[in-house]
Order: sequence, then structure tokens, then C-alpha cells
Amino acid sequence: MSLNGPTQPAADGEDCFVTIRGVRLRYVDWGGGGPLMLLLHGDMRTARSWDAMIRDLRRDFRVLSLDAKGHGDSEWPSEGYTFAERVKDLETFCDTLGLRDVHGVGHSNGGVVMSLLADSRADIFGRLTLLEPMVTVGEEFQRMVSKRAEGPRRTWPDRPTMYEYLKSHPMTGRWRDDVIRDVVAHEAMELPDGTLDMKWARASMDWGEREGDYVDLNPILWRLGIPIMFIMSDEHRHERPFNGLDRMSQELSDFSVVTVNDSSHNMYMNRPSAVSGAIQAFVRGERLPSSV
Repeated sequence: MSLNGPTQPAADGEDCFVTIRGVRLRYVDWGGGGPLMLLLHGDMRTARSWDAMIRDLRRDFRVLSLDAKGHGDSEWPSEGYTFAERVKDLETFCDTLGLRDVHGVGHSNGGVVMSLLADSRADIFGRLTLLEPMVTVGEEFQRMVSKRAEGPRRTWPDRPTMYEYLKSHPMTGRWRDDVIRDVVAHEAMELPDGTLDMKWARASMDWGEREGDYVDLNPILWRLGIPIMFIMSDEHRHERPFNGLDRMSQELSDFSVVTVNDSSHNMYMNRPSAVSGAIQAFVRGERLPSSV
């Protein structure tokens, strides 16, 4: 299986499905005839969280956005969410579609997975844009994340109520309005009782999957040898896990750090046009600003 040649940009993306390693994955093909770009979200998000940014990028790139296993409209198995399993999923997906020399764009957990795959398969990614992946993932971080799988899940009676909740929430209220509307339209699912929940599997956060699943990207980022743009939110820019980035940007000619002002961890949802603009400048080989 492989992608067809250049196509016209799709108005709302085309849902496509492929079965890899026994799991059916959904990806969205936004069409276009430019260089190939693959987007991978982080925990608790989906391929459609990128929509606002993709509306800027699809004019210049052939954009694919993938629902990771246990998220969105991909299948939700009860296990298989370690980094090793996620990397193998992404590798098999890229091999099945014949993706080579791709510009990988990964947020958070998705950025960790892309970095790990780039380290073992130099042929898949020609460059990476990494949106605030944890450079070091240890027990403290994994315990914090796994707590999201505990307790009851928040649901909403209808989409207007969900929109108003997200609009007024201290974190999601900072997202651009069209992003919030995309989330309500595409990242929410209707439960049998008619209420709405978000499209992520509790198993993807389970401590049984995360205990002992620790990584350190520092040596990988130093040795990858491909152009990398590491995008940070100004909220987290100076936190300890990211302390080594400045030295990398000073000593590696193909490593740049860009901070998105007035943003939090989901900076591509806070300010999608700022992130897409930085990506376009990165691909054009322009000198990147330290902040946007």
C-alpha cells in the first residue's frame, strides 16, 4: 500500500483506515502536492486537534494526521501503549504507506515517539518539528500522567454545553475559538446514554503500561543529525527537563529552539498560526526567531 500522487487539498480532510499489527488505525489525508508532512498528537488528543494548523499548512504540504492507537477513531485495544509499542506502530504505519524522508511533526508523547523512531530508522524522517515532548520521561512523570486514568470521566450532555465548558475553562479557554469548535465537532464521541466523552482510551494512561517505561531523549537529539525545530510554550520554557536545549541549539547547526509566546503545553491549539508559520519558515531554511 502507498499514497497516490499529488492531489488537490481536501476541504475537511479524507478519513482513511489501515490495519497494522492487528489494529485498525485512522488517519486523515488533507491532500495537496507539496512535501509530505506527518502529524502525530500527544496523550488524550486526536488527529483532528491539528485542524486549525493544517488549514494553514495544506497549501504548501501534503499533510497526513494520524490517530494513535487508543485515540480518536483508531481502535482502542486494552494494552500495547508502551513507547516501544507506539514506536513499532508508527514504524509499521510508515512502512505500510511507503512514507520516506517525511517531515514529522509530533506533539508531547507523539514527539517522543517520533524521536525514538528517527533514532532507529534514519530513512523515515528527513526533519522533525517537536512540540514540547518531555526530554526525560521518568517515574514521577509517568505516575502523574497515569492518574488521569483514575476516577470518573467528565462527560457533557450535548455539544453546546461542551463548547461553553471548554470556552470558560482556564486552560482550554486560551485555545483559539475555531480550535475549540474543532474539538467539539471531532474529538468528542456520543456514548450509549447520549452524553459526550472525549476520544481517548483509559488503557492508554494505565499505570500498568507506564511503570518502568522511561526514556531519555537527550542523547538521541544530540546524535540524530537531521534538522530539528524544538517548539516550546513560554509557560514551560525554563523547566528543568528542557534545560539542555539551549546548549544543543548553540552547538548543533541543525537544531533550533522556538518559544511560542502566550501559550501553554498545547501551543498549537493556543496559537496555531504562530506554529504553522514557524514550520513554514523552518522548511524554507530561514533563520528562525527565538520566539514567535
